[in-house]
Amino acid sequence: MTTDPANPSDWFLLAKDRLEKADALFVQFGASWSGVELLHESAERYLKGYLVACGSKIVKTHDLNHLLAVACDFNPEFAGFSSACQSLTEQFWEQHYPGGDLDEVGGDYSTLRDAVGHMVSLITLIKRLE
Repeated sequence: MTTDPANPSDWFLLAKDRLEKADALFVQFGASWSGVELLHESAERYLKGYLVACGSKIVKTHDLNHLLAVACDFNPEFAGFSSACQSLTEQFWEQHYPGGDLDEVGGDYSTLRDAVGHMVSLITLIKRLE
């Protein structure tokens, strides 16, 4: 299967896979650094899929804050996810490469997972209504 970066469905496919794996990891091990990374990557891909669907050009970034700001240009309801995106981006970078402080990574995992779930629901609802 070859994916297409201009196809929102491909972004959503890859996002869903990461979210399912983050959930499975959480069930088996609880909050983990790997789970935070998968949750972040899922949120990143869902946002990029939404932006592609809106006709926005995607930049290569792992900064959920940037992606969320662009998403807010299309729908201000995304602003409600700013705190979760800020925390998830910070935690992503803390664990992504050695040198970060791992003490609090995953400490609010359940809250972040809930926020990502609500964001996915919003994206799904918006795309279904259009």
